[in-house]
Amino acid sequence: VTGSEIFFSQSADYDELKLALGKIEWSGAEGKVKPYQSVTVEGKRLTNYYRVPAGIGVLEAMRNYEQELKEKGYEILFIGRGEEVETVSYNNQIANEILNMKGTYGTPEEKAQWPFQHPDEAKAAYLSAKKAGESGDVFVSVYLVANAHDKWLDLPVDLTLVRFDVCETKAREQRMELVKSETMANEIALNGRIALYGIQFDFNSAAIKPESEATLGEIAKLLQEKPDLKILVVGHTDTVGSFEYNRGLSQQRAESVVANLSAKGISGTRLFPVGVSFASPVATNATEDGRAKNRRVELVDMAGGKVE
Repeated sequence: VTGSEIFFSQSADYDELKLALGKIEWSGAEGKVKPYQSVTVEGKRLTNYYRVPAGIGVLEAMRNYEQELKEKGYEILFIGRGEEVETVSYNNQIANEILNMKGTYGTPEEKAQWPFQHPDEAKAAYLSAKKAGESGDVFVSVYLVANAHDKWLDLPVDLTLVRFDVCETKAREQRMELVKSETMANEIALNGRIALYGIQFDFNSAAIKPESEATLGEIAKLLQEKPDLKILVVGHTDTVGSFEYNRGLSQQRAESVVANLSAKGISGTRLFPVGVSFASPVATNATEDGRAKNRRVELVDMAGGKVE
């Protein structure tokens, strides 16, 4: 927000950042707040605490951040206000459960954190965002509160304060060997399926990257060599983003693969695209390595099954 002033800052060459991906929920049956849906990323991290100019409320400041991030190519993962991110009886949820604000008592860090640990819950707001990059993805979280205590940091009540975190992840070095059609055939014969990591897509898109062509060529060769083979082309994602959003994206990506193979002369009656979002992980989604393993396309032998 234009005119904002930093009143505390921290950085680390390598650290983790936890981001909320959905609103907070109260479980009456359990008598407690349910854990946030979240994701933890690792990389170079910067944390800044800002004072927003007087007269700009939490909502206006949040919309400014939302617009600026979108203009810079970020995907908004989650955005929420008030009881969606804090509850009157169980405050500190973002501060303690997501941002792990546990500064040593009496230090500048602890003093900067205090207004965020004890906010006016009704005015709290939070957003998380992601931007893909060739050298690695960048994740951002923005936590906004209205100062609730006039004597802390000598700030007036209702002044908007912002904690802004950015984590630059490093792209995993990919040394994936090309899976040949013979290997695909053997794996499918043995296990009924094969997971492929050589099909890459543009960020937040079903557009297939050019470097995927070698793998797609081997799939076409497999189907040409096995004329009776019919397959499900199954798209899988990680947990970054909502389940429904990823289900749509994974379906579109599976359809892109089918279209590519059809253009290579494979009959569409042998190919059935399916998107399953993050319903079938092969690794934990709590780490970047695990999420990378979960982002894949699988070929599944229909073995006489029918899609109607």
